[in-house]
Amino acid sequence: MKKATLVLLALTLLMSACKKHTDLKEIHFSILGDSFSAFKGYVDPDSNDAWYCPPPNNNINVTQVEQMWWHKVATEMGWILDKNNSFSGSLICNFWGYNAGPYYSPHSFIRRMDNLGDPDVIFIFGGTNDVWNGAYYGDFVYSDWTERQLEEYRPALAYLFENLKQLYPKAIVYLMIDTSLTDYDHTGQIFVESAHTIARHYGIDCIDLHDIHKKWAHPDAEGQNDIAEQVIDYLENEFF
Repeated sequence: MKKATLVLLALTLLMSACKKHTDLKEIHFSILGDSFSAFKGYVDPDSNDAWYCPPPNNNINVTQVEQMWWHKVATEMGWILDKNNSFSGSLICNFWGYNAGPYYSPHSFIRRMDNLGDPDVIFIFGGTNDVWNGAYYGDFVYSDWTERQLEEYRPALAYLFENLKQLYPKAIVYLMIDTSLTDYDHTGQIFVESAHTIARHYGIDCIDLHDIHKKWAHPDAEGQNDIAEQVIDYLENEFF
């Protein structure tokens, strides 16, 4: 009797594992990002500014959507893209204190976070423009945010995570971090460390990216593949 019970338990676990694997092929994912993820014709809404585009207007050698990191992830994992709400040049926070601030502040991550569809997984890929444009990093604030605080990186990132959990309670959220920001200057180091601290507070996993090949400070075809491979490696370790 004991042996039969163990066999039944083993079969139950096997069936459960098979079902999990099948479900993984039906995962819908969304992206909240900046230029690194924005390919013309494949952003939602389509009025979002895109950095990458097909010929004859391509800026670097990423000229086909199949070269984008998220397309490669979808193909390899068998996942389905729900929404790619990426806006080239956008910051996570509502920082106004630079030349293009009046244009980009209304398109910040925290002002677009409510338009991600109905995903099972959300990838947040940003922070680069916060560093490049000198946004203030501010204090660690986890509630009762003021409008002024939302112009700063740390409070805005916490506000983003807090609201994502309420807006998409069933979704798994991943923060993708380009760790090369630490090479930018001391500010970049602070931003990366702050991202890890705030993500830990909300129980959100970080996918730390490294050695991304770039041209004109953006991932080229090789760099997009670098991102895809690292994300896929992370997800395979996470789900399988």
